[in-house]
Amino acid sequence: MNDLSHLKGATVLVTGANGFIGSHLVDSLLSLDCNVHCLVRKSSNLRWIQSSKIQLHYVDLADLDFKIPNLPSIDFVFHCAGLTKAKNREEYFDINSRVCTTLYEQCLAYKDGIKGVVHLSSLAAAGPGKDGQWVDEATVLNPITFYGQSKKTGEEVALKYSASLPIKVIRPPVVYGPREENLYTFFKLVKKGWGLQIGKPSKKLSLIYVADLVQAMLAVCDPRSPQRKLYFVTDGEAYSWQEVAKAAADKMNVSIKTLKIPESILVPIAVFFEALAMLSAKPALFDRQRMIDIRQSCWTASPENFFRDFNFVPQFKLTTGLAHTLDWYVKQKWL
Repeated sequence: MNDLSHLKGATVLVTGANGFIGSHLVDSLLSLDCNVHCLVRKSSNLRWIQSSKIQLHYVDLADLDFKIPNLPSIDFVFHCAGLTKAKNREEYFDINSRVCTTLYEQCLAYKDGIKGVVHLSSLAAAGPGKDGQWVDEATVLNPITFYGQSKKTGEEVALKYSASLPIKVIRPPVVYGPREENLYTFFKLVKKGWGLQIGKPSKKLSLIYVADLVQAMLAVCDPRSPQRKLYFVTDGEAYSWQEVAKAAADKMNVSIKTLKIPESILVPIAVFFEALAMLSAKPALFDRQRMIDIRQSCWTASPENFFRDFNFVPQFKLTTGLAHTLDWYVKQKWL
């Protein structure tokens, strides 16, 4: 794997720094003695980015005319901000697409000094694999949800600006690790002795542990890297949800029974949660968009191009990554 000397002491701008992935990225940037500037909202929960070495800039990306800080120089930009849940299609596209145009247009003022820009996208931008086939960078894009469609459009913006800025797009699959709160719900069920199976048991997915994803993001912005502009990054394996549940159960030393849920009841459940969300400012915990994702049989992607171009070897397979994740949940008294 490439060294990270290109980042030592660099001035870095990070969006979404207070989130799950962004906060782990910030930790790694600090370890490289980077001068880290984070864009956060005034209402953001900053529990994971408490270091006095971080320079916070209160910028709400939802504002149509948001401005990035006026810095003497910017060496690298990591665009991690995005919505994974929203109340409607317009919200997804506003944050996952429109924001990209506003951000990268302003980055042009620093283009002579910027050495790398990492645009964090998602496997959802490509869509699921067909007939059990893993998708790769040559796959025709077929996003099937508002989220995936908005991430695809965000990629298109990034690639347009890559004519003037050294932008690289990374598409991770499901990301897990300490601080993650979505899969955490799944692990809570396992802790109680239940493994969840929705529909057919043969569904497959790709995963990546957050520390490996962060290392990939740090590597891909190297100015010496290959000219390819877009990569999938996973741990190189495909898993069933049953395998994930068993690995977690083994770590927690619990026996599990499979809780089988037919896909036919997903619609009324989704409608119920959507109705509840109408009374709240927050999006639904589960809706018909997420139901579309769950019904797919193959959310897998090939990381071979990234592995080859960057001599990248993931350090965390499922068992090791889950051990670190679950230990962290226990330490934080989440489990």
